[in-house]
Amino acid sequence: MSARGFGDLETVIIERIWDRPGKTTVRELFDELAAERDIAYTTVMSTMDNLHRKGWLERERVGKAYRYWASLSREEYSAR
Repeated sequence: MSARGFGDLETVIIERIWDRPGKTTVRELFDELAAERDIAYTTVMSTMDNLHRKGWLERERVGKAYRYWASLSREEYSAR
């Protein structure tokens, strides 16, 4: 069941990010998803970048990578 306003993969990614206590990298999320499905690293990276551009994810640069977190909690999103 997809969250209203998100595509299928966007829903999977935002749900995983909401379930995490802190910030995450594309690699961390990719490793988790790749254990369950056939998916490319660049697909996860592009989807997370799209969510960032849409304002759903915040990010900070740490070395060569970005760490991402949700700009709204699941509860704040549902209240909209």
